[in-house]
Amino acid sequence: MTFKTSNLLITFLILLFIGCTPKNKNSFSISGKVENLTTQYIVFSKIENLQKKTVKIIDTLTVNKRGEFNTAYLLEPNIYTLTFDKKTIQLAIDKDQHLTIKGTSSENISIVGSPDTELLNAYEVFRKESLNRLVSSVRKQIKELKKSGANQTTIAELRELEVENYNKHLNELTGFIKENMGTSVAIYPTSIRWNGNENLPFLEALVDDFEEKRPTLEITQKLKDKIELLKKTSVGSIISNIEMPDSTNKNIDLDSIKKTYTLIDFWASWCPPCRTESVLLNELYAAYKSEGFEIYGISLDSKKDRWLKALDQDKRVWAEVSTTEGFDTPIAIEYGITALPTNFLVDSNGKIIAVNIHGKTLKEKINRLFAN
Repeated sequence: MTFKTSNLLITFLILLFIGCTPKNKNSFSISGKVENLTTQYIVFSKIENLQKKTVKIIDTLTVNKRGEFNTAYLLEPNIYTLTFDKKTIQLAIDKDQHLTIKGTSSENISIVGSPDTELLNAYEVFRKESLNRLVSSVRKQIKELKKSGANQTTIAELRELEVENYNKHLNELTGFIKENMGTSVAIYPTSIRWNGNENLPFLEALVDDFEEKRPTLEITQKLKDKIELLKKTSVGSIISNIEMPDSTNKNIDLDSIKKTYTLIDFWASWCPPCRTESVLLNELYAAYKSEGFEIYGISLDSKKDRWLKALDQDKRVWAEVSTTEGFDTPIAIEYGITALPTNFLVDSNGKIIAVNIHGKTLKEKINRLFAN
């Protein structure tokens, strides 16, 4: 056997070995034709952090003059994105899937070859319909009433309905997952809107099933982390101490002001239901402060002047803190806050006794606690 022949044989054996490695179990391909693009490339990325909305660029796909592209990857199942011009689409890709993407422009795209992506798209369609039906419709009604000069009581009642309907919306999303998604990788992006308490048993079982099927995936660990976060913020758990600066940059820690019952209130100046609920919080604070009721307000504003103006306008005289980092506020990330208003009612030991109760429900709860 010549030296050249030996080298060829060794190369063949190496290629054969690589082709047979377990990594190939995670292979998938993306090809297609999208016409009328303004650039000759498409950016392929992986979603790194759902809450922070950060992505990691994996590759840049070259597009020929006919708008065609074709590539393959050895990457594990995950949620990826493709950016055509300024249009970004999400892809839920499992192993051995071969996605074909076609379109007459970046705004008119169809995708076949990935049942998980189809499920994710169906979820998004349902999510938007549910949000419009339950929440956006109420916001539209409020806007029209404000134009007509309706009284504040009517608007406050609708703001309360808006918050109630948002929770119904989240429960509808969980119902969609339960009925349609199984253990598809498409459940990962839905986890940003998971809520605990009554849904926690189902979500725990769902993630257990997902882990059994895909024990080593990166998103499996992220789903497990989400479940731990939901447990941490559910009724019965203990809230750890929180320390943040007030409007004068003086640090105020939760443990130092905690009383018999303390409401931890996440809000922001730009959140209309939060601003409306300030009226009720003032009423409850005036009625029960001397009996052991306290409020620890955490603003998720990003502009300090707007936060301070809202504090003054809404007469929020209790402990109010903020780092003016918006949803990037560390405590908001730690507690998975993705929507406002969000609150936790805790006892003197920091034990959560209620989560996300607002309006009449909050008032009735506080009244009952101090009536005993």
